[in-house]
Amino acid sequence: MQTHSVKKLIRRAGHQVELEAWSHIITIAEATMSNTLPDLSNLPDLVLVSILYLLDPKEAVQTCILSKRWRNLWTCIPSLNFDIGNFKGTNDAFVHFVSSMLFLRASKLDTFRLRWYASQDEVNTDSEERKAHVIVANSWIYAALSCKPLVISLNVYGFDNSKLPPALFRCSSLKHLELHLSCRSINGEAAEYKYVNLPSLKKLKFGWFIINDPFMQGILSGCPLLEELELCACSLNFSEMKSDHLRCLNILACQGSGSGVVEIFMPSLVSLQFKNFYPGVKKLSFKSTPPLVKVLVWCDSFSVPEVELFNCSTTVTDLGLFGSGAEGLLQKIVLKCPIFDSLKQLTLGQWSINEKLDLLCQFLQHAPNLEKLTIIDKKDSVLKRHTLTGKSEKKGATGQIPFRCDQLKVIEIKYSDLTGWLELVDTLLQNISRRSVSVVYTKLPIEYI
Repeated sequence: MQTHSVKKLIRRAGHQVELEAWSHIITIAEATMSNTLPDLSNLPDLVLVSILYLLDPKEAVQTCILSKRWRNLWTCIPSLNFDIGNFKGTNDAFVHFVSSMLFLRASKLDTFRLRWYASQDEVNTDSEERKAHVIVANSWIYAALSCKPLVISLNVYGFDNSKLPPALFRCSSLKHLELHLSCRSINGEAAEYKYVNLPSLKKLKFGWFIINDPFMQGILSGCPLLEELELCACSLNFSEMKSDHLRCLNILACQGSGSGVVEIFMPSLVSLQFKNFYPGVKKLSFKSTPPLVKVLVWCDSFSVPEVELFNCSTTVTDLGLFGSGAEGLLQKIVLKCPIFDSLKQLTLGQWSINEKLDLLCQFLQHAPNLEKLTIIDKKDSVLKRHTLTGKSEKKGATGQIPFRCDQLKVIEIKYSDLTGWLELVDTLLQNISRRSVSVVYTKLPIEYI
């Protein structure tokens, strides 16, 4: 058991452990090398609990049979991570194990993570067993909340979670809350979810929620320290978002309603990630001028959104456009003709850039301080010979449009098939005033292709 524990420690060294505990762990590892391993039971409780923290929960409980010293140490583990995918046993055995770990605890709980999904039989029937499991899951949440946790992450699929405890949105200790729940089962229109009080929360992630205006405003007003908000596969039944403190906003594969326009009042926002797929959200409108630094947008050709970046063009340093609809989005940006004075990095991915080279060149004329251009090949794209045209009075040596990228240092091509890319890059280089540009070719991994 001792040698096995040390090997676990070395393998999972990425976890954060108290510094004092680590000094003992290093001593144990060195002793293992010289075959003079000391008795682990003589170590301080802090060290032993840190050892248990690095083990799988089931393995941690099994240490109770080692000696009296170890009998109740597992009840002091500060972080509990339950994943039915890694559990060897039946659903009922998983329920019994999690219940035992939670209800027999003897100390404060820092982190509670749960990944649990119903069996296929439970999904297809409204059985008593399924209803019982819903009650059990809620009892786990109440038990975790009673321990004043800092982090709660719930990934629960296949159950009717409409009775998620409202107390989850009124926990004063929470700093990180992540909820991914199947079938849009939590309805923000329910009265018990309208009143939110999470005074310490800094990071919030929702998945598969129906979010109406009162619920969204309750979240943003009830989380005064909130810095990062992620909405994934949610139904957005609201028209505006207001927060003075939010710094990072991720809207990923959500569905809009009504006009499909979301007005954003976030004067502290520095990072925006937006993945839009049909029918999606039609427009993100910034009613304040946030100091955006990083903007990443994914969209398909059926849902090219309006993203009003024009008021933020002087602050954005990292811009990424991805998906089959990104060409249309770039065209909208070019038509507005803002100057991106601060832009240092531009990434164009998963679209046929070879067919819109003129469009890229037009944009580059408005990014004079760009330092790195990254182009990610689209699968099965066909590269063609390019001739750049335009109305610029100043022509390059080849008669093509030169663009001001005096600071450009690197062009990176991430390709699935190198055919044609060398010619394309050569065409670009002929139109760049700076001659000392490094070109990097990176082969895409097979799983991407």
